[in-house]
Amino acid sequence: MNKLDYSISLREKGLASKDIKKKMKENGFEDSEIHYYLKKSDEIFLNQLIEYRKSRSRKNSNNGIKMIILILSLILLIGVFFDYATIGLLGLFIIWSLVGYSSFRK
Repeated sequence: MNKLDYSISLREKGLASKDIKKKMKENGFEDSEIHYYLKKSDEIFLNQLIEYRKSRSRKNSNNGIKMIILILSLILLIGVFFDYATIGLLGLFIIWSLVGYSSFRK
C-alpha cells in the first residue's frame, strides 16, 4: 500500500487529523510528507464522499414517484366516497400494484 492510500484509509476510519499525523509519524513519514499526504487524502476523500452522495440522490428519485402515486390514490379514495366506486377501486388497485411492483424492483 502506498503512502497516499494509507492516509486515505486512515481518513476513512474516521480518525482526526491529530491522530492521523501521529500514526503517520509512527510509520516514518516526514513532516513535509505528512502535510502533503494529509491535504491530498482530504481532497480525495471529500471527492469520494460527494460522488457517493450524488449516486445516492439518484436513487431517491424513486421516492418522488411513489409520493405522486400515493397522492393520486388518495384522490381516487376520495372519489370512492363520492359514489365513483368502480372507477375509484379500479384505480386504487392499479396504482397500488404499481407501488408494490416498484418496491420489489430494487
